[in-house]
Amino acid sequence: MESLTLEGAALEEMLAHARATHPAECCGAVVTRDGRDAVRRFTNIQDRLHREDPAAYPRTAETAYTPEPRELFAALREGEAPGGSVKAFYHSHSRHGAYFSDEDRARAMFGEEPAYPEVTYVVVSDSRARGEARAFRWDARARDFVEVALEVVGARTRP
Repeated sequence: MESLTLEGAALEEMLAHARATHPAECCGAVVTRDGRDAVRRFTNIQDRLHREDPAAYPRTAETAYTPEPRELFAALREGEAPGGSVKAFYHSHSRHGAYFSDEDRARAMFGEEPAYPEVTYVVVSDSRARGEARAFRWDARARDFVEVALEVVGARTRP
């Protein structure tokens, strides 16, 4: 089984982000620079989109997320720099556990192909168990996202 290895401090930062935005979902990326994980928080603009066009964006930030485009592009640029890579995108589920929903899958796709096939998606949640986190990666044979083991290295601290 494939796995995703994250530094404990990075996972705790993701969980802290989820707690800070609750009950809204949070979103962000983990960018690796010279072998170190760096969490990049994105602003969830879902509520603004919902206010501006509720027909096109029927969900609020409590059940959906849309990253602020400039923040997303900055993380992508950082990941493309020498010594860097985008390791994971993450978001939270504030009302349900950490699972990869049909909506999550749809958002991770570009047509029939994954938008970022090399990037792992991490979903965090405190709703079922404090600090729950699960990782999902595109599997070309299955033509779907499948769960992969999440290995945490280094100390985890509780905020």
